[in-house]
Amino acid sequence: MLKQIVIFFWFVSNSWLFATDRPNIIFVLCDDLGAGDIGVLWQNQREGKQKFSTPNLDRFAREGMILSRHYSSAPVCVPTRASLLTGQHQGHSAIRNIAFDAELPNTHTLGSVLQTAGYATAAIGKWGVQGGPYKLVIESVRGDRSPETEPSHPLLRGFDYFYGYTAHRDAHYHYPQVGNRPLYDGFVDVADRLAKCYSTDLFTARAKKWIVDHCNKNSRQPFFIYLCYTAPHAGLRIPTDSHLTEEGNYPKGGGLGGGIKWNEDYSIGQINTAKGTIDSGMHPEVANAIGDDEQPWPDNARRHATMVRRIDDGMADLVQLLKDLKIDDNTLIVFTSDNGTLSESGLDDVGKYEPDYLDTFGRFDGIKLDMWEGGVRVPTLVRWPSRVKAGSESDTASQFHDWMATFCDIAGIQAPAVSDGVSLVSSLVGEGKQLQGIVYSEMRIGSKTPDFSEFQANRRGRSRGQMQSVLIGDYKGIRVNIESHQSVFEVYNTVNDPKETTNLAGKSYVPTQQQFQAAVLRSRRIDPLAPRPYDDGLIPAVTEIDAQSGLIRANYPGDFNWTPQFDQLKATEQTVVDELVAIPGAQQFVGFLRVPKSGVYHFSLTANGKAVVRLHNALLIDADSQYTAGSSAHSGAIALEAGLHPLRINYLASPKTPQLSLEWQGPGGNMRAIPKTQFYNKKRTIK
Repeated sequence: MLKQIVIFFWFVSNSWLFATDRPNIIFVLCDDLGAGDIGVLWQNQREGKQKFSTPNLDRFAREGMILSRHYSSAPVCVPTRASLLTGQHQGHSAIRNIAFDAELPNTHTLGSVLQTAGYATAAIGKWGVQGGPYKLVIESVRGDRSPETEPSHPLLRGFDYFYGYTAHRDAHYHYPQVGNRPLYDGFVDVADRLAKCYSTDLFTARAKKWIVDHCNKNSRQPFFIYLCYTAPHAGLRIPTDSHLTEEGNYPKGGGLGGGIKWNEDYSIGQINTAKGTIDSGMHPEVANAIGDDEQPWPDNARRHATMVRRIDDGMADLVQLLKDLKIDDNTLIVFTSDNGTLSESGLDDVGKYEPDYLDTFGRFDGIKLDMWEGGVRVPTLVRWPSRVKAGSESDTASQFHDWMATFCDIAGIQAPAVSDGVSLVSSLVGEGKQLQGIVYSEMRIGSKTPDFSEFQANRRGRSRGQMQSVLIGDYKGIRVNIESHQSVFEVYNTVNDPKETTNLAGKSYVPTQQQFQAAVLRSRRIDPLAPRPYDDGLIPAVTEIDAQSGLIRANYPGDFNWTPQFDQLKATEQTVVDELVAIPGAQQFVGFLRVPKSGVYHFSLTANGKAVVRLHNALLIDADSQYTAGSSAHSGAIALEAGLHPLRINYLASPKTPQLSLEWQGPGGNMRAIPKTQFYNKKRTIK
C-alpha cells in the first residue's frame, strides 16, 4: 500500500559526473613510513643533530594539502591494504589481523571500479594479498605464476597491468637477486633481469615508463596507478652508489630527460642505477652524521634516512615527468603510508631499525602494530594543482576506506554500496559540505608497545592483545588488551591532544562508555577467522524514536553497474510502503526494524537484481558483487537487542520483474518472512 508521495528534482551533488576532463590518479603507498619521517611534518621541527630532510616531499606538501588526521585501516600492512583496495574498514573487511598473503575477495576494488569508469589501471610495487598455495612461505619460491597459484593476483582484481612483488615475504628484499626473490611482470617472474636493481628505483622507473607508454598510446584516457614502494620497510638496504656525489646519489634531472630511467635492454641493467656497488649508496646528508652525543649515527638510522630520501627523490622525479608530459595540473597524487614507523629487521636482516633515535613516530606515541596514534595516524599529502589549494591543510578525520568513494566521485560514478567510505572531495577542493565518515579499527597481536622514553610512562611495555578504536567527533575511544565487551575505553581528544596524554573517560562533555560500546557494535560484523572478545555483545537498539509503520522507499534514476551508494544523489520520488514493494531501477528502503526479543538472529535476502542491506552501519548482507539473482544471500549470526534498529536496503532491481524479500530467524525460531508489522519509519521524515 502506498501512503505518501513527494517528488524531488534529481541532481548530482558533485561536479565530476559529466566532466570530460577527469583527472589521472596516482596513489603512492609507502611501507612503514612514519608520521615523523617527513621534514614538513616533524623532522624540520626537531632540535639537535638527529634529524634529516625531505626537501622534495616538503615542496610536494607546499604545492598541495596535508591531511593531518588521516588514518590507516590498521597498524600493519596486509589488513590496511585489503581495506584500501575494497573500500571496507576493518569491521567488515575479509582480511583482518596479520593475515599475510591472504586472498583478496573477488569483489569491487579500486582497480575494478576505475576500470568500469573508463580508466587505464596499473599496480606497481608490493601487492601482498594474492592468496594461493605459496602464501606465508618464508623461503624463496621462484617461477611464473598463474590464476590458479595466485587467485587474487592484481590482474584478477581490476588492474590492466602489474609489475612488482606479489608476496609479502619477497618485498622484504630490496634487491630481488640478493634474496633470489621472484618479481613479476604480470604473471612472469623477471627477477633474473634485475641484477643490482634497487626496488624503490625499479618501481619509480616502471611507473614512469608505464605513464609515458600510456600517454603515447591513448593520451585522452585517464589513468590510475597504485604505486606501492617497499621502503622504508626492513631489511634496511640502501641504493647502489651509481650516481653518488657530495650532494646526493640520484641521477640528475628527472622526468622525461633525467632521473631514474628504464632500459629496454636489461643486459645493460634494467634501470640506469643498476650499476656500481649494491647497498653502498648512503645519502651524503647522513653518511657521516654526528648525533647529539657527538657520536656517529647508528648504522640503522643512516640506512633508514637514506631509504626515505630515495623515496623523496623518486617523488620529485615522478612529478617532473607529469610536468614534462603537460598532465601535471590534472593529475591527483595521494602520498601516504600503510601504518606507522617500524622497529624490526625484516627477513633480509642487515640490522634492526630503532625509531627512537630519529623519533620517526613524530609527535605521537606508538609505532607499527600499535593502535595509538603513532601506529595508525599516517603521513598523508595530496597534490592536484588544478583543484587542491597549494599550502592547505585539512583536519577532517578520514581513513583509507574513504578513497574508494573519493575516487568514484572524481571519476563520475557512484561508489558501491558494500563500501564503507565517504567522498573526501569536498575537503580536498574546499567546496560543499564534507560528510563525516567512520574511522574504526580492530586488530589482535601478541606483543607490547615499546618502552621508548618519549612515550607516556603508562604506555611503555603495555600489552597490545586485542585492540579496538573508534572516533566519535573529535574524541577517540581506544582499548587494548581487551577481555570482554565491557572492557573500558580510554578517551582522548586527538585534535588538541595528539599524543594521547589526558584520558577524558568519564568527563561530562565527552561520549560515554555506553556510546563508544554502541558505536563499535553498530559498525562491524563478526568474522569467524578473527574472533574478538566483544563478538557476543548485543547490538543496542536506538531509543527515543517517534516511529510510524512502514518503510520509506526512495527511487533514483540512472544506470549503475553495481548496487550504488546514494550519498551523491537525490531521489525523484519518496514513498512510504508497508513492506518491501519494489519497482524497476535503483531504489533505497530506509527505516527501522523492530526486533521483538534480544538474542542471535540470522537473515536471508532474495532479490531479482542486486542488493546490499545494513543494520545501523553494519553490513548485514552483500547480495551484490558475486550475487546470482534469485538466490539466497545470508547474513550469518548477528546478536541484537530488542527494539528498533535502523535498516537500509539499497536495491538495484531487474528492469522487468523487480522482486525483493527479506527473512529472519529469531532465537529458537525458524527462517520466515519478516512481518510487515516490524517495519517502521521516523515520523515527518518526508516533508
